[in-house]
Amino acid sequence: MSSPRRLRIAYAVDTFDGVKTGGVISARRFVAALRAHHEVTVIAGGPSGEGLVGLPRFTIPPFGRVMREMGFIFAWPSRAVLEPVLREVDVLHVQFPFWLGIKAAKIARKLGTPVVAASHLLPENMFHNIGVHSEWLVDRTWRFFISALYGRADHLVCPTAFGLEKLRQHGLTVPADVISNGIPPQFRPGPSEREERHRDRFVVLAVSRLAREKRIDVIIEAVRRSRHASRIQLVLCGHGPEEERLRRLSATLPLPAEIRVVPEDDMPGVMRSADLLVHAAEVELEGMVLLEALGTGLPALVAEAPLSAASTLAVGDDFRFPAGDVEELARRIDRLIDHPELLAAARQACQVRAEGLRLEASVAKLEAIYQHVARPERVTAGGAPAAPATARRAAR
Repeated sequence: MSSPRRLRIAYAVDTFDGVKTGGVISARRFVAALRAHHEVTVIAGGPSGEGLVGLPRFTIPPFGRVMREMGFIFAWPSRAVLEPVLREVDVLHVQFPFWLGIKAAKIARKLGTPVVAASHLLPENMFHNIGVHSEWLVDRTWRFFISALYGRADHLVCPTAFGLEKLRQHGLTVPADVISNGIPPQFRPGPSEREERHRDRFVVLAVSRLAREKRIDVIIEAVRRSRHASRIQLVLCGHGPEEERLRRLSATLPLPAEIRVVPEDDMPGVMRSADLLVHAAEVELEGMVLLEALGTGLPALVAEAPLSAASTLAVGDDFRFPAGDVEELARRIDRLIDHPELLAAARQACQVRAEGLRLEASVAKLEAIYQHVARPERVTAGGAPAAPATARRAAR
């Protein structure tokens, strides 16, 4: 049996560096894994570099400040830059349904380059952060994403069945598969060294952008109402437009919350040293931090909400609470503190659940889709596969 074909892949993602949202973190992880077996060219906003074709960046007034604080900036899709790249590759992957992705996919189709589109956000993710709550606008946005990009792709991938069902409900008909964002290999159980100041405390961890949709305020208030508030150390990892407000809210806790940015490489150790992760977001397509917690064996208490798939990653009913219900969240935290055997059992359950969600399995599924849709291999007059343009230029 022949080995899988080495593909030339263009990966279009507006933002690829700096402060990152979940969809961007996922892109970086998949690109790094794909490059072990394929030639991957990233198309993103910012300067060009090795394996990266840069484009101008832009924001949309009056949301520029919020976009920068959220760590996501749009890329300006220049045809002069995109066309030479898309002519040479075997498949285009589009990470977001914004102008870059829509225009890149349109150019790719004209050139005969197959398109795999990824769905990594819910419209509510965007609108709730700017205080807009409109079912009509959400519906129109879904339909725009489908008509402009998703419904024109050769294949679509989505992290959860929940997200794919949303797309089907709004008219998606193209072939599609569920592929989890996956758990990177560094997120595994292991020894941890708890900081001295945390030795006698119950450490509750929350990891996310500090944005309105993540409902960190619910976690802070639940800790305040806990019977064990005097020994709960809340640690908030992240930053965003809500940071100053959350600092003010958490400063009056019996033990003021620690708010800090943790480098991605340090996050496994931070998770291993915590007692509990609390995830209160009410809009969540999958919940990458929950995947990471599963990988390290950290139990997570997760909000159940109509617009979130996150609670499907909880390891049992003791680890779910109604979204926005501060009193119930406080009771669930107290119950877990009072019954440490529940946390011990949950750590074991996390490890079992994690084995079916490893990143390498997700990458393999995505590779199989690329292989299926990729345009036929081009050959030279002598019958050998044609070298990519980058290799031909290097040979001259």
